[in-house]
Parts: sequence; C-alpha cells; structure tokens
Amino acid sequence: MIHSLRRAGAALVALLAGLFVVLAFAPAANAAAPPDATEVVSFWKDKKDPLFVQSGSPLSSDTQTGMRDALEGAKNKIYAVAVPDGTFASEADLGPYFKSLGTALESAGRTSATIAVIDGTSLYANSSQVSQANLNRITGLSINNAGGDGTKVMEEFVKRVDLAVDRKRSAFNSGTVSGGGSGSGVLIGLGAIALVGGGGYFLYSKNQKKKKAEQDAKDLAAVKQTVEEDVTKFGEEITALDTDVTLAGEGGQHITEWQQALDSYEKAKTQLNTVQRADQVREVTETLEDGRYALAVVKAKVNNQPVPERRAPCFFNPQHGPSARDVRWAPPGGAVRDVPTCAMDADALERGFDPQTRQVMVNGQYRPYYEAGPAYQPYASGYYGGFGDVMTGMFIGTMMGSMLGGGFGMGGYGAGYGDAGGGDFGGGDAGGGGWGDFGGGDFGGGDFGGGDW
Repeated sequence: MIHSLRRAGAALVALLAGLFVVLAFAPAANAAAPPDATEVVSFWKDKKDPLFVQSGSPLSSDTQTGMRDALEGAKNKIYAVAVPDGTFASEADLGPYFKSLGTALESAGRTSATIAVIDGTSLYANSSQVSQANLNRITGLSINNAGGDGTKVMEEFVKRVDLAVDRKRSAFNSGTVSGGGSGSGVLIGLGAIALVGGGGYFLYSKNQKKKKAEQDAKDLAAVKQTVEEDVTKFGEEITALDTDVTLAGEGGQHITEWQQALDSYEKAKTQLNTVQRADQVREVTETLEDGRYALAVVKAKVNNQPVPERRAPCFFNPQHGPSARDVRWAPPGGAVRDVPTCAMDADALERGFDPQTRQVMVNGQYRPYYEAGPAYQPYASGYYGGFGDVMTGMFIGTMMGSMLGGGFGMGGYGAGYGDAGGGDFGGGDAGGGGWGDFGGGDFGGGDFGGGDW
C-alpha cells in the first residue's frame, strides 16, 4: 500500500513538473504600455545589464538568468527589453518603438548595436550592426533550431549575430551553432525541475519533439506542392511560347535566353525531386526566378519589344515573372511599403482592386503565400534573395504570421523567418539595418542579445 502511494505521489509530482514547464512558456494575458525608451537605455547603461524586464513579462526568473548569461557573453553589443504579451498591437506601434530605442542608444553614445524586443514570447529584432535581411534570416534560424527553448533561441541568436558581424557565412548555417549551455543559472533551473519531477519535463519535451516533427513534415508537403505547381506553370509558359519562337524562325532559335529558360526548367525539375526539407526549396525557386527572367527576355525579343530590366519578381505572385515597377501597398493592419509589382497587379492596385496573389493552402484555407508562415520563407527567399535589402521592407508585417498551426513558429509582426532579401551579406556589408525596420518571431520564451555597455 505504501509503495502504491509512493508511486502515485511520484506520478503526481512528475505531472505537476510537466505542467510547470508548460505554464512557464505560456504568454501573459495582460498588456501594458511599453517602457520609455530613454528609461530602458539608461537601465542598460547604468546597471550594466543588457536585459530590461518590464513587470508583467511572462519570462520566468530562470529564463531571464539564462538570457542574461548569453547576452553578457556576446562579442558585440546586443540589448533586449522584455514586455508583457500583447504590449504592441501592431507593427505601427513596434516600428517607432525600435526607432526610439535606437535614437536613445545613439544619444547615450552607443551608435552600433542590435536590439531585441520580446513581446510576451515573441521576438522582434532591429540592428545597426547587421542588415535587416540577414538579421531576419538569423532570427528564423535561431528559432527553428531551439525547439521552443527560449534560452536556446537566445544562445543561437547571440552566436549568429556575432558571426554575421564578423562576416562569417556560418551565421546562416541551418544546423545549430550554440554551445552546450548558457550558464549556471539555467543549469540550476533545469536541475530544480529534475529534482521536482524530471519525468514531467521529459514527457513534455518528447511530446514537443514529436509535434515539431509532424509539423515539419506537414510544412514540407505543403511547400513542396506549391513549388511543384510553380515548376509546372513555368513549363506550361515555355510550351505556350514555343510556337512564337518557332515562328521567329532561325532568329528565334538563336535567342540565347530561350535555351537558358529551357535549361532552368529542367534544372528546377531535378532540384525538386531531391527536396527533403522545406528549406531546400530555396534552390528551386532561385532557378525558377532565373528561368522566368530569361523567358521574359525571349517574349520581348520575339515581339520586337525592349528587353525588360532585371527586377525582383512580382511580390503578389512570383509566377507573374519580373516586376514592372514598385507600388505603394499595405497588408491588412500593416504599414505602407513599396513592393515590386507586375504591370497587371500594379494597374489593379492603382484602380482600387485587389492584386492576383499566389494562394497556398494553410489549415484548410487559402491564403497569400506571404501570410503562410515561416515554412514559406525559403520559397520567398529563393525568388527575392538576389535583390538586396530593397526586399526587406516588402515582407515587414507579412510573413511573420504563425499560421501553419502549432509549435513555436514565427509570430507577430516583422520581416521574419529569415531572409526577405539579400544574399549572405547582401549589399557588400554586414550592417546597416537602420533603426525602425525590424523582423521577428515567436519562440515560446527566449531571446537573443548580448554585451555589457
């Protein structure tokens, strides 16, 4: 009887421990006004503490300790401010706050830094050290490799920011780059959980890994189908143009871009067959972007029209091919920004109509690809990654929705899950994000950052 009671008691303790871990990552329900930027920067400087935590933030004391350990271990100046969940209702609020923090930092003598705002368990980043496009990639990679562990997110981000400032391409490696821990505080915290009931934490972690694996498989199937449709559409356009090239006779066959388009189509099909992870679709869409521009040149030449400028694909639907011009546009609830647009969609917008967006299936509903969540970041970055930081503003407030369901995905506002433009160190340098532009994501309790004042 005594042994039975002991077993029941142990099971209860393990259950409570698991519940504790779950609740530790739950976002706070109450919102609050953000702390004054000058007050935050003064805290960072005077206290020599890179993490400002506003009352009501859901981050546990152990998480805060672990975050500080990693922040203080950074080679570069990275600061963070944690606020209650829902403090920022929209990017219209968050963008100016980043700018005010940057201005306050500059006034305090710190002109080069990276800033994180942690709204509940959602991370948003801005930097004058790393270009925003690269910062967005770093944020997403850090989140994806952390498995919902906020401290791990922070460790990943710190190391990736340091690598990016040093112009190391390893900052964008898909695998983990963080070390084996962020300090004694975290170890003590995990030890306490183990003592109270390690079984509960183990079950929680195992369940999270299983859910992540299921979500990854679901994301891969969805994104791969989207890319397959793009490849098929491209092939149909080549077939349709074949008649025009044939009618052009020998001159048509001598258009070098025609062979480039054909080669791109075959290459994209081959690449698609080798895709095993959602991030690998970037190579396919890079090839499709090359092929679509070549096809646009062929169309112009056989119709005796001027060769089109090499521009980013139409933002609303990359199947539309190279954009014709930039048009002012705002996503629902977001800020206005310039986006590259094909002639057809530009005309529709200027006449007050909706553009023809690339629709993808998300949880049984069709949505524009740029609202489909982080799994579509590689899809977008393949199309737009070669066009530099001009693409950064395009994705602010659009690709951050964690709409694929479950897990610790990207959430909120920002340009996130990685690269919305630019190659590795696009534009020739590692810096220049500019205060006020930002990216971010939801990590379930963590941060990046680092450095004393």
